[in-house]
Amino acid sequence: MKRNKKIDLFLFLLLLAILPYCYLSFFTNPSADDFGFAVQSQKYDLLLLIKQTYLYWNGRYVSNVFIYLNPIAQESYFGYKLVSFALILLLGLANFLFIRQLLSKNKKQNQLIISFILSLLFMHNMPIISEGLYWFTGTVIYLLGIITALFYFTFLIKTVRENKKGGYPFFLLLLLFLTCGFNEVLTLLMVFILLVVSAIFYKKKLKGKKVIFTQFICAVLFAALVVFSPGNEYREVAYQNAHNFSHSFLYSLMQVGRFSLLWIGSIPLVAASFLYFQFNRKMRQENELFKNSFYLTRWTSLLILFALIFICVFPAYWATGILGQHRTLNVAYFFFLIMWFINLSVWYNYYQEKLRFALNDKIMTTLSMFFIVGLVFTNNGYNAISDIFSGSANSYNEQLLNRFTTLKEARQLNKSTITITKLMAQPKSLFVSEITNNPKDWTTQGYMLYFKIEDKKLVIQETAQDQ
Repeated sequence: MKRNKKIDLFLFLLLLAILPYCYLSFFTNPSADDFGFAVQSQKYDLLLLIKQTYLYWNGRYVSNVFIYLNPIAQESYFGYKLVSFALILLLGLANFLFIRQLLSKNKKQNQLIISFILSLLFMHNMPIISEGLYWFTGTVIYLLGIITALFYFTFLIKTVRENKKGGYPFFLLLLLFLTCGFNEVLTLLMVFILLVVSAIFYKKKLKGKKVIFTQFICAVLFAALVVFSPGNEYREVAYQNAHNFSHSFLYSLMQVGRFSLLWIGSIPLVAASFLYFQFNRKMRQENELFKNSFYLTRWTSLLILFALIFICVFPAYWATGILGQHRTLNVAYFFFLIMWFINLSVWYNYYQEKLRFALNDKIMTTLSMFFIVGLVFTNNGYNAISDIFSGSANSYNEQLLNRFTTLKEARQLNKSTITITKLMAQPKSLFVSEITNNPKDWTTQGYMLYFKIEDKKLVIQETAQDQ
């Protein structure tokens, strides 16, 4: 098979590999916090909600807006499903624009392939894909933040490379302001990354260092709005083991080691890392960043790689004493992926004299197939396909839609007790947060408030036959 046909086939397989994630979007349904935020947005003015959330819950001044814009507030369940699908497409677009700027002299076909690879690697090994991709509240806080960060770095590269003036610096600051307002870990990552980039620009006396340093100073100011918001103090009071430095530091280091091994050992990433060797050799000839190893030394790049995970883990332990949900690790993993390949460039370039070999077409084809097979038959890729073909995603969707219909109709019925069936199908990829028979359980309360059945008793039966 000719080289061009092989590339076209590889691109086609990448497209096929991403389709299950897109398809699963149409089986998502609201859960947990979705109902509570929807009820509040129905009852109160949006500006008041944003203000109250910032003052009494957290400092996420941007995502606090989006959590109240849940489509189910308008009873649009199909709109809820579209959000996940739209964000997958938006992630792909953001990756493509970022890669296009980073590899400006590369062919568009290669840029498209690399952006597909980055998107697929991320979705394939997300620490918790259900909360990171298929749950509205989680996606608008974390995934949308990642996407906004990608747009920011895309315009930052373009502004510095082309010495853009006029409205570009202002637009950059706007994107930075938005990015820092999504969540705490992303805010800290932005400060850290811009600090590192500023240090590189000043040490190497690169053009655009004033722009970069200005961005860093602004990132610090925007981070202060998040970290020192009044709401954070109120929330942290609920955790007894908060602000224990030794506990937070030790457990954060343990999690860095744990997740590093899990991510580095994944089959698609291993295959992609070997494929990257050949790509890096080519890029060294036409791209200054690759030629100069991104202006990093071996040990500095390695330290940054693990520091990215630490920055995303430590705040959770510091604020609560526990790691809690793995949604923050989704953010860590995305930036880890980018830094992993930068790190490979640094190390490949350092040992270039000792690595005087090239991968032939047969090896490249074999590695490419390992990559595709790994994407499809391991981790989230396998779970996504399994949820589709086993029917669990469809059953889950039907059960919840029937439940929602029952609860809507119950508003008009003169019944004191409403009986619904417990969810039997619980797909691994989709977010499942089941309610209980306890009326004080917060998930149950969210259901009852949203469906306006607070005056009734909700009973969960194990099976339909038990009713």
